[in-house]
Amino acid sequence: MTRFALIVLVACSCGSPKSPRSPARLAELSTSVLADLDRLAPADAVSLGHHQYDGRLPDLSAAGLAEEIATLDRDRGELEQIDASRLTAAQLEDRDTLVQELRRRLFEDVVLDRYHTNPMAYADAINLDAYISRDYAPAAARAAAVIAMCRAIPAYLAQARANLKTPIPLPWVETALKQTTGFAEFADKDIRQQLGTANHGDIGPALDACKQAFHDHGQWLEKQLATGTKDFALGTDRFLRMLSEEQGISLDLETLQRAVDEDLARNTAAITEAAHAIDPSQPVADVVAAAARDRPTPDQVLEVARQQTDELRKFIIDHKLVTIPSDDVATVRETPVFKRWNQAFLDGPGPFERKQLTSFYYISPPDPSWSIEVQHEYVSPRADLLFTTAHEVYPGHFIHGLHVRKNPSAVLRSLWFFATGEGWAHYAEEMMYDEGAGGRTPQNHIGQLKEALLRDVRFLVAIGEHTNGMTVDQAVVLFRERAFVDPGNAGQQAVRGTFDPMYLSYTLGKLIIRKLRVDWMAEHPGATLGEFHDAFLSHGAAPLPVIRRAMGITTPIL
Repeated sequence: MTRFALIVLVACSCGSPKSPRSPARLAELSTSVLADLDRLAPADAVSLGHHQYDGRLPDLSAAGLAEEIATLDRDRGELEQIDASRLTAAQLEDRDTLVQELRRRLFEDVVLDRYHTNPMAYADAINLDAYISRDYAPAAARAAAVIAMCRAIPAYLAQARANLKTPIPLPWVETALKQTTGFAEFADKDIRQQLGTANHGDIGPALDACKQAFHDHGQWLEKQLATGTKDFALGTDRFLRMLSEEQGISLDLETLQRAVDEDLARNTAAITEAAHAIDPSQPVADVVAAAARDRPTPDQVLEVARQQTDELRKFIIDHKLVTIPSDDVATVRETPVFKRWNQAFLDGPGPFERKQLTSFYYISPPDPSWSIEVQHEYVSPRADLLFTTAHEVYPGHFIHGLHVRKNPSAVLRSLWFFATGEGWAHYAEEMMYDEGAGGRTPQNHIGQLKEALLRDVRFLVAIGEHTNGMTVDQAVVLFRERAFVDPGNAGQQAVRGTFDPMYLSYTLGKLIIRKLRVDWMAEHPGATLGEFHDAFLSHGAAPLPVIRRAMGITTPIL
């Protein structure tokens, strides 16, 4: 089937008049649609805790892609035929959350045509780390999943090469090459070390084949470097459609630009004020750099992070900022070698895991081969780490995850939307500073504001790179000058914008949640901040417009 035919299919298959279906059909249909989503994206299913999909890769052949798009389109049509006027509020939230997820996947498959244009689209399905991150099952069972996936990877990557149209945007090729090299090293070292003796020798040959497949794919990607293009921009129409189709957020470019400009100006003024409170005689950038020197040593950082999690948890409880729905805690741990792609992040178990599993708050140590000075500079400053801990754990992703796991809706336990999840975590950083976590010192304010400015510039770069011709080099300058980012990280952030423009969701989601708070509190005189947070989190990570409507707010989203 041609891409044109697929677009016609998605655009037209629901066009014939149909009578509305009974709401009684929704429960059965929701279960069926969730099963389709799991089958089409088995790595996502495994991350949720559905281990019947262990070791599987999706079928991305021409026939497989056509079947995927037809299934998503059919499911969307069936859901949209439900008579919404007869649904309860909870049923409508489930229905619209599912529809939004189907719209998101169809947009990526058809409009972005990701499997024919972006080599990184194939990486998410290769979730080998899932089988050594946690002991959700005996080692032999997890090794069997690795063997199954490794045996399928050569054909999977060959299909990727057959699907991809060249030339490819250079930043995408470079990033995909890094991913592929990392996969090869991970399979050869980490999995072999963790599970190498768990399956009576069968895993060794499978890992060898896996490593060779990654090597072959890497060689093919290297050949694409010479013809790599700068043609990565979505253009204004597709950029705005991306927000609508993927997050349900329908805003014009002028509104988006105004929102980020205002937030950047607000945060810039605040960091200037904080810097002047420390030393009004020095340039702001110098004061910010000096404040960053207050950092733990590499051998202290885990203990500092543990203290911060304890302090923030107590602060949340003492100030009644949000309900902590279980006694589970996030364990602070040094990041395993195979996961060291971020300085700090939360890794939680899926909401459908049958075994009690731990959430890990990972802190990545510096590479011991670096100089002592470089190792020390790699560690997050104390104030920065405090608000990273707020983002990842209390009350950010970890607390959000606890609320998701207790949600009675299988739909809301299954689906996560970027602007909601990252918007909440980023909102939590500023909210915690405002409420006094860690003390309202100018040093702590600088730590919080550096995170906010980084996300503001991501938003600016997403708009700039995809709608008005901003180059990667120009984006680097923005990160350096407006967000106080070092050259290496500025380069990585600028490149990320070429293939992940949705990283604007941190700031956009935060702004939408802040306005929702104002509007909801106005409708609920006397309500506490904690009551708002509990009300918001009771909707899982549904799309923000869906949550807003479910909370009874009808005013504009931003």
